[in-house]
Amino acid sequence: MSGIFGIFNRNGKSVDKNIVDTMLDAMSYWSPDDSGTWIEGPVALGHTMLWNTPESQLEHLPNRQNSHVITMDARLDNREELSEKLEMSDRPIDQITDSDFILSAYDKWGDACPKYLLGDFAFAIWDETKQQMFCARDHIGIKPFYYHLDDEKLLFCNDIKGLIVYPDLSKSYNDEAVAIYLSKGELWHPTMTFFETIEKLPPATSMKVTSEEVIRRTYWRAEESPKINFDSLEEYSKRLRELLEDAVQARLRTNYPVASHLSGGLDSSTISVLAARSLQSKHKTLKVYNWVPSPGKGDDPRHYEWANSRYIAELENIDHHHIELDAKTLSELFLDHDITMNDTVDLWYEFLVREEAHRANVRTILSGWGGDELITYHGRAYFADIFGQGKIVTALKGLWQESHMSKKRWRQFIARCYRELLLPLLPSWLHCLLPKVVCSSWDYLQCAQPTFAQSVRKKIHAKAFGLEKDIRTDQLDLYHQGHIVNRVESWVASGFKDRVDYSYPLLDKRIVEFALGLPPEMYYQNKKGRFLFREAVSGLLPKDIQWGNFKSEPTRVSLLFEIEKEALKKWQIKFKEEKRERDENAYIDLAKLQEQLSRLDSLTTASLEEKFEMINTIEKSIFVLKLK
Repeated sequence: MSGIFGIFNRNGKSVDKNIVDTMLDAMSYWSPDDSGTWIEGPVALGHTMLWNTPESQLEHLPNRQNSHVITMDARLDNREELSEKLEMSDRPIDQITDSDFILSAYDKWGDACPKYLLGDFAFAIWDETKQQMFCARDHIGIKPFYYHLDDEKLLFCNDIKGLIVYPDLSKSYNDEAVAIYLSKGELWHPTMTFFETIEKLPPATSMKVTSEEVIRRTYWRAEESPKINFDSLEEYSKRLRELLEDAVQARLRTNYPVASHLSGGLDSSTISVLAARSLQSKHKTLKVYNWVPSPGKGDDPRHYEWANSRYIAELENIDHHHIELDAKTLSELFLDHDITMNDTVDLWYEFLVREEAHRANVRTILSGWGGDELITYHGRAYFADIFGQGKIVTALKGLWQESHMSKKRWRQFIARCYRELLLPLLPSWLHCLLPKVVCSSWDYLQCAQPTFAQSVRKKIHAKAFGLEKDIRTDQLDLYHQGHIVNRVESWVASGFKDRVDYSYPLLDKRIVEFALGLPPEMYYQNKKGRFLFREAVSGLLPKDIQWGNFKSEPTRVSLLFEIEKEALKKWQIKFKEEKRERDENAYIDLAKLQEQLSRLDSLTTASLEEKFEMINTIEKSIFVLKLK
C-alpha cells in the first residue's frame, strides 16, 4: 500500500508546483516512509511510500528510466518469470524493484504489459516519446485507481483524498451513486464514486491518454478462464494445494510482522495455517484477529465461535487476539466515518483490527475474502448444472437423497426440484414473478426524502440470486456483482490511516481462473459443498473444521446488534448537541430518521434479520446525512 497521484495537462499548460505540493500533503496524512514528486512541463507524478516488501526499500518513486517515468502501488508475484522474459539477469533479483520490472515490461510489450504481470498493482507511466500517460489496474482490482478526465487534464490518485484538494475540481455529489448506496447498502459499481467528477478505472483495465485521445482496454476477462480437466481427484487436489501455498507465500514477502483474520472457518483457517507454518520456518509468529469478543460471563468457551480459532491458534503456535467492540467506540466511528472516501462496507470490527495491527507494526493483513464466491463456493447450483448436462436421473436421485424430512419428504423433494431444477431453466426476468422466489430486497430508503426515494425505486430492478443454470455462471454472477471489489476498495481506503496493506490469497488470479475452470463435481460430492477445497487442505486442518458444514456467528451477531443500537443512541445525542437536527439534506428526511431511531427499543420480538434491516437503514441514512 503506497499512495500514487499524477497530473497530465492535456492542453499543454505547465503543471503548477503548488498544486502538486498540495496533493502530496493531502496524500501524506498517514506519515509515509518516503515520498517524492516529478514535474516536467505539463506532467507531474507523485508518490507516498509504505515500505513493506524487501524490494520496496530500494524504491524511490517516481522512477525515471530514459523516456519513461512511473509511479505505482504494486506487489509483483512473478518476479522470477519476469526476470527471465525481460532478460534482467544482469543483477541479483533481490536488487530489482517492482517499478523496474513494470518499466521493462512496458518497454518490451507496450500497452499489453499488464497482462504479463501477476500480483496486485495500480500504476501510471508517462511516456515522453509518445507524449502519453499509460495507466493500469490489476486483474482482480485489489489496488484502486481513481481519476478525473476532461478535455484539458487528467488527474489520478489511488486515494480520493488526493483528488478532492485539486483547485476548482467540482465536489458535486453523484445522485446515482447515493441511490445505489441506499438501495444496496454499498456502492456496487465498476466506475462510479460519490463524486460526479471522479471515476474508477475498472479491474483488468488499462487507459491510454494523450492530448487528443483516450483509449481504454480490458486486458483480461474472468469469463475466458480455461476449463480444467485432470484425470483424478488427487490431481485436482494436489494442484489446488500448490496454488494455495504459492498464493499465501507470495503475500508473505515483507520485512514486517504479518497478521491474518481467523474466524475458525474453512477459508481463514487454511490461510492462517499456511502463513503460520511458513513464518515459523523463519522464526516468526503470525498474529491473528477474531471478530468474536472474548467469552464473557455465561458464554461457553467450547462453542465453535470461540473454540475453533483458539484451537487452530494453539495447534500452530499463533498469536491470537479477540476484537472487543463497544458502543462508545462505534458511536465515534459513526461520527467520523466518511463514505465519500469509498469505504462503504461498514464492517466495524475491522477498524479495531487495523488499530491493533498498527500498534504491532503489522503492515500486511491476510484475508479470506472472495473465497465463498469462487474457490470455496458452496455448490448451490450443482444440481441445476448436472441436470442441464442431461444427467437427469443423477440430479433427481441426489435431490431425493437430500430430502430428509420423513413425513414431508415428497413435498421437500418437489420444492427443491422446483427451485433448483426448474427455475434456473426459466428466463431471469420471470423469476421475481413466480411463487416461492425471494428476490433481492435491499432497500435502505425508508428515511430518504420522498421524491428521491420514489425516483430510486423506479430504477431498482429486483433480482433473484442463486437461480443460475450452472456453477460457472453463478460464480461469474457473484464475481461481477460488485461486492468483492467494493470490499477490497473500502479496506484500502480505510487502511491508509493505519498503514495496513490487505492481501487476499483466495483472489489470486491463478486461483480465480482455476476456480472458474473446475467441473461441477469438484464443488459438491457426498452431500458436501466446497468439496475440492476440503480435500486440498487434508492434513492441514483438523478434520472437524475441514469437513464441518457450519458457518454462523449467532453470538457475535446478536451482540453486535445491541452494540449498534446503543451506539446509535449515543450518536443521536451528539447530533442534537451539535444542533444539526434542523439541517436540510437533499437525500434524507430527518423526521423519518428520528422516527426510526425512536423505534429501536421496540424491536424485542423482531427477528435478527428485521433488526439489522432497521439498523442498516439508520446507519446508511446518517452517513448520507453528511452529504450536503
